[in-house]
Amino acid sequence: MAFRFVPPLSDADHQALMATYTYGEKPALRRRAHAIVLSHQGHTIDQICKILTVTRETVSLWFDAWEAQGLEGLRDKPRTGRPAIYSDSERVRLLELVQEEPHQLKAVQARFQLETGKCACTMTLKRALKKSGYSFKRTRRSLKGRRDETEFRHTQGLLAELQRWEDRGETELYYFDESGFTQSSALPYAWSPIGHPREVPAYSHSQRLNVLGFLSRQSKLIYHSTIATITTEVVIDAFDRLVAQKPPDAFAIVVLDNASIHRSAHFQRKRLDWLNQRVHVVYLSPYSPELNLIEILWRKVKYEWLPLTAYESFSSLKDHVHKVLSGYGSEYRITFL
Repeated sequence: MAFRFVPPLSDADHQALMATYTYGEKPALRRRAHAIVLSHQGHTIDQICKILTVTRETVSLWFDAWEAQGLEGLRDKPRTGRPAIYSDSERVRLLELVQEEPHQLKAVQARFQLETGKCACTMTLKRALKKSGYSFKRTRRSLKGRRDETEFRHTQGLLAELQRWEDRGETELYYFDESGFTQSSALPYAWSPIGHPREVPAYSHSQRLNVLGFLSRQSKLIYHSTIATITTEVVIDAFDRLVAQKPPDAFAIVVLDNASIHRSAHFQRKRLDWLNQRVHVVYLSPYSPELNLIEILWRKVKYEWLPLTAYESFSSLKDHVHKVLSGYGSEYRITFL
């Protein structure tokens, strides 16, 4: 059977597709870009169908569009409809007002109506903002302003090379970090009937379940948990466990951040012992949490995979955390490109 793949991608095309897959304005466009990237990586049409839950005909049409028109061929063509409510200049002004008061849409609504004379509900404004590529999310505290951008880019390049080593089977590549779970942790969003929000017991104090994990892009997770405070000794014990589980002839690289417990004198002395057992430690550039892929796992567990019933008791929380983590790679998966 002949397998169809897209023609080899240039570096520029690959970067454009990855940017579209990650930041594309519409889910349909992101999915199509994902399909082209998967084909470039060697996935067959049948495999892409399973990953994206689409038909072979759909994937073939995406390939045709890409080969004929490139990235532009993956975009939806303009469709006829009623005239736009706002002119281009009004949309620009709306974005300016949102920049001034990003968390107060009703205030923006009042000012926008006063300036344009057009009455519109907040839902209409939300649709206009989404069409302009905006979304309503929690404001994040960021460390980007404190990092060295040159060092950050260097670390990105190093990780890309390490991932190529991993793809060629020359090393096992793990991302290490610790995370804590408590009953007072931030809860995920959930649907509920209007006037009857979902509730779980409130706790001002809760025991803390700490998890130390080593995650690979190959859906492999090595972890253990403890209710003890995370210290250098606890981290060293986790690394010793990894060394004990690893095949003696396998070479492993572990990527981790610059937390003080990872930089202590005791930890540094152990690095040579681990290197003699074919485990090498690589530090991320400072203030670069987005480069540590295991951070994605922690977010998935806390805000998507743990059910709300997990927070009813500490025992329930422990059981559900272990159930999710032990099911990673089979019931729970993350696709890393």
